[in-house]
Amino acid sequence: MNDYDYIIVGSGAGGGLLAYRLSGTGKRVALIEAGSFYGPDSFNRFELQAVRKLWWPSTWTSNHERNNNEPTEEMMLGMGRCVGGSTTIFTAVAHRAFPENIDNWHNETGMLNFSNEPISYSDLDQSYRRIETETKIRKYTEWDRGTEKIAEGFKRIGHPLSPVDAFVTPACNQNACLFGCPTNAKTGSLVTYIIPAIYNGVDLYPDTFVTEVMTRKSSTDKPLEAYGIKYRDKEGNTGTMSGKAVILSAGALQTPQILLRSGIREKTGYTKSSMQIGQNLGVNIGSVMYGVFDEDLYNWILHPLSANISEFALEKNGGFLLEASTVFEAPIGFTDTLLDADGNPVWGRELKRITKDYRKMAGVFINTHDMNNGSVEIDDSGKTKLYKKFTQNDREHFRKARDLVYEAMQSVGVREVMHSVYLSHHVQGTCRIGENKEKSVVDSNYEMHDVSNLFVGDGSLIPSVIDANPSLTIYALADRLSNHLIQNIQK
Repeated sequence: MNDYDYIIVGSGAGGGLLAYRLSGTGKRVALIEAGSFYGPDSFNRFELQAVRKLWWPSTWTSNHERNNNEPTEEMMLGMGRCVGGSTTIFTAVAHRAFPENIDNWHNETGMLNFSNEPISYSDLDQSYRRIETETKIRKYTEWDRGTEKIAEGFKRIGHPLSPVDAFVTPACNQNACLFGCPTNAKTGSLVTYIIPAIYNGVDLYPDTFVTEVMTRKSSTDKPLEAYGIKYRDKEGNTGTMSGKAVILSAGALQTPQILLRSGIREKTGYTKSSMQIGQNLGVNIGSVMYGVFDEDLYNWILHPLSANISEFALEKNGGFLLEASTVFEAPIGFTDTLLDADGNPVWGRELKRITKDYRKMAGVFINTHDMNNGSVEIDDSGKTKLYKKFTQNDREHFRKARDLVYEAMQSVGVREVMHSVYLSHHVQGTCRIGENKEKSVVDSNYEMHDVSNLFVGDGSLIPSVIDANPSLTIYALADRLSNHLIQNIQK
């Protein structure tokens, strides 16, 4: 007898929702999370403690290795490592993808809907609506003085800011999103789905690192079938767990690593689909542009990303999304990622001078429309390597965005501007969904092309980058997967 009907690896947007939905049908569900469990009463604004407890260590790309070891643009990629995953430490922006983004998925990978027609925006609409209701998404209108300052500048140049849609209740009264919400106002996976799932009977395994998906020869037309996982707990003890199906929802950086460590490529004879594992990484390359003003703005008091401009987000309109207002929430993260106006690291006396004006700063987070041209790989020594080529098109997106932001800031009296390093928390696309086996890892029913009973339910599914914060779309994709499993699988 199997230990569980479903083993879900990862407890972020996809995993938490799947655990709740599937356990609600009476199925035996295990939810595995590499990070620890922390309730809202555990969260505070202690930056160093939160980064160590709630985040995977920030990982930099190794682009220089593919540039003859010459310096080139690198990016810092960060994800949550706690129960609730990145939804516990995200900024709670909750926007749908543009219809054009989703309509492009069929072109990229041949993705179909459940009626075997090309996937389109309308196929996600019902799931979007359901998530928006369950998570109580609302317009975030409680702008702090920093946001108001930035908004005034953009209004003057004819591009007004709009409130973001957010997974945040009116109980929000401080800025601590990246460190877990101490007010219980952020309605992420932990609050909305995981705690209710535990009441449904889900067995939660925090501090449990999945080392491998167990596979064997399949009785179907696929080479392999999954029947469980191998894991290592906090004390270093190892074990196995069996299940009728395994769902990987560990995120677009971790899910491909699990598949690569599981030897899927080797066991399937290096099929075209298996060679897509870890490929096609897209990230919405981001960077913060800071402005120093004459007045005190105390920009760390309220929600860090409470307003945006989406009119330029699509590639055809400019390829950049602007979100305001942020100074990275806390001084250590701010100083650690700070660059001057010319893109050089700031340190020593200059850094001391700038940090004295921390309270006078407001910022704009620039997210760009990039290509799915990155990869997550494991080298011969077992070390994870991330690559994400920075293109001339990417540079042009940032040039246009920074020119616009500077114009807005200048109109309200900015006296100095700076930037952050390139970074992203919007990783997508490393196990893409679709019917074209040369371009995707899982089929349109979320099951791996080469492994039966092995499903993917996180941001790695996304066939081409979306021009919005991806969490709401990840929830919607997981919702569609849960519907498929409930209606068609393991009855």
